[in-house]
Amino acid sequence: MQVKTVRASSVKEAMEQIKDELGSDAVLLHTKKYREGGVLGGVEMIEVTAAVDEKQSRTPRAASAYVPPASPILPTSVLNQYRMTEPLVSEKSVPTAEPIVPPVYDYGAASPAASTYPLQGTAAYPPEAYAIPAASVASALTPAYASTAPPPPAADVQSKTPAETAPEQPSAEEDGSAERIRLLEDELSQMKTMLASMMAANQPKEIVSIRDALRRQDVREELCEELSSKIPLADVNLDSLDPRAVNVLAGYLAQVMQFSDGLHPGSRSSRVVAFIGTTGVGKTTTLAKVAAHFVLEQNLKGALITADTYRISAVEQLKKYAEILGLPVEVVYSAADLRKAITRHRSKDFILVDTAGRSQYNEYQMDELKDLIAAHPRMEKHLVVSATTKEQDAAEIMERFSACRPDRIIFTKTDETRTIGMVLNLLAGGKIPLSFLSNGQSVPDDIIPATAERLAGLLLRE
Repeated sequence: MQVKTVRASSVKEAMEQIKDELGSDAVLLHTKKYREGGVLGGVEMIEVTAAVDEKQSRTPRAASAYVPPASPILPTSVLNQYRMTEPLVSEKSVPTAEPIVPPVYDYGAASPAASTYPLQGTAAYPPEAYAIPAASVASALTPAYASTAPPPPAADVQSKTPAETAPEQPSAEEDGSAERIRLLEDELSQMKTMLASMMAANQPKEIVSIRDALRRQDVREELCEELSSKIPLADVNLDSLDPRAVNVLAGYLAQVMQFSDGLHPGSRSSRVVAFIGTTGVGKTTTLAKVAAHFVLEQNLKGALITADTYRISAVEQLKKYAEILGLPVEVVYSAADLRKAITRHRSKDFILVDTAGRSQYNEYQMDELKDLIAAHPRMEKHLVVSATTKEQDAAEIMERFSACRPDRIIFTKTDETRTIGMVLNLLAGGKIPLSFLSNGQSVPDDIIPATAERLAGLLLRE
């Protein structure tokens, strides 16, 4: 088997080279895209590996003066192996001392007459002249097609070509030859099947457009269709793995959503931020990440306040974070306590308030939360929602907590789900900006300020 690897700038050009060098019977084994040369990424190239059986004849690309038969031709090496050594007509039926030998044809002549091909009893006959259709080999070697008519006169036999004469009863050797040909054909068929499987396994991944990528993220169909009306159609069908896809999708997200790019400290007074939401969504961990960002990256001074006295470990957890960051922490039990604590730390750059988790169905707990956050008129409320929540439940959470008038929304645990289309479904056309996207439990690393580009990257991830 002959194996050849070519490199070209396009699939079409690579296939042309394969056909030129190996013929049209070549089978693709592997394809790979790569970049070659250049400081800024180079030129995209494609590498194609193909193979062809060395025993199989190649189909010429250019037209020749002689047009071969339409039926398949057996390879010369195979034909030579199984060529019959005896004449096709029995010697008993031919009253001549010389054996009948196939004529030598001149393939360069156009439409020669029958007289142009005289019988040459001693001339060497080229192997190419034995071009027998593969479908006819079995028929030529089976007794069913043996002639039962009496032998023709010598003169008639001399005027016929070998193709027009019929063999006598095939010998045992000829029967074995037919069986070997059949086994060879089966082996070649199995080899082609194996090569086809290898080629399919190495095919490039299918192209997924931006619109299809949004569908895979469970984005509502009407939003996927709206994408086509807000950005050019060519960009809608852009491959989601294309480096330009993130910017294209970010342009659409910026039109239908609002982003606050995280939190920024106040310039004139302390910025007071409360984190609210249901139980188990990661409010305390998110508060610690934001506090670490202010202290470690911006060198700001702040204070932590917790009103979560329902969980046994909540206060200890926040105190441990505060100790690491060098921040004071206070525990409050009522709105009055919260008001006093904020007043004591009003000189700080930021004050972060942790609240207890509340069920959206518990009216008493919701009223208690509303009274707590009313302790400070300029308190900014961030509603924390887990990205693993069912979309219908998340929509109901946003509706019930709207009584607390949240100013921002944070989605946590984006690393625990493969689809985050819910974020776009819930915030498209709304007035609540997205402030943070949390993607793990590590403090302070696993949180990113929300921007259109960052959300687009998550929506296009595989």
